[in-house]
Amino acid sequence: MADKELFKDTAYYYAKYRAGYPPEFFEYVTSYFNLNGKGRLLDLGCGTGQLIIPLAKYFEEVIGLDYEREMIDEAKKQTEVAKIKNVKFVLKKAEEITNDLGIFRLTTIGASFHWMKQKEVLQKIYELTELGGGVIIVSDSSSPWRDDCEKWKKVRKEIVQKYLGKKRHAGNDFYSESKEKFEDLLNASPFSGYEEWTFDYKKVWTLEMAINFLYSTSFASRRLFGDSLKDFENELQTELLKIEPSGLFKERIHVQVLLTRK
Repeated sequence: MADKELFKDTAYYYAKYRAGYPPEFFEYVTSYFNLNGKGRLLDLGCGTGQLIIPLAKYFEEVIGLDYEREMIDEAKKQTEVAKIKNVKFVLKKAEEITNDLGIFRLTTIGASFHWMKQKEVLQKIYELTELGGGVIIVSDSSSPWRDDCEKWKKVRKEIVQKYLGKKRHAGNDFYSESKEKFEDLLNASPFSGYEEWTFDYKKVWTLEMAINFLYSTSFASRRLFGDSLKDFENELQTELLKIEPSGLFKERIHVQVLLTRK
């Protein structure tokens, strides 16, 4: 998928404007797997480090793997700022992982899982997982494309579609949604099952955050708008402020975590 340039020119916005994950998620994960500073963590599709940075202290070594050079470069900057010393980054697709990476206590996968060849990746992860270790797949409802429960999110999506078309972009291509649920994939994988944990929380976005978040996505990165970018921003800002003149936009975010052990 690298040729599609899914996240070209998005890394800065990804690091700064993505919602990340709430503290309650990390508390649950560390308790569930009894993380104690031992073993190794593999984060597939690591992006700019949203999972790595909070979890690194619970492991001896962390491997962050991503196929986008810009993402890895930004992740390195973020881990340096956080003074994290036990992380190594690998430029590679998740489908290309081999035993050369070693054995891991835990593998984490965030929003990147839907871009992967999921069955193949789960099989390879199983082979790299130590007995008693496992996998976490975490996703949330903050996508401006999938979730438009709040009026401001619905309007934001409509304005994106006005400028870029009704069909969802995926970098230089268009998005094709997986027909299989993550739960079914885990049940059919060598891990043979999963447990689920969910958590709801509220987030308040400023006008700047609500707009710039879009530029962290594969379907609304700045480069896709071309010469229409300024017109898009002006119209979006005007319409959002009609909905909420304060410039503060509330969102209820639903986090879903699927956990499985070997």
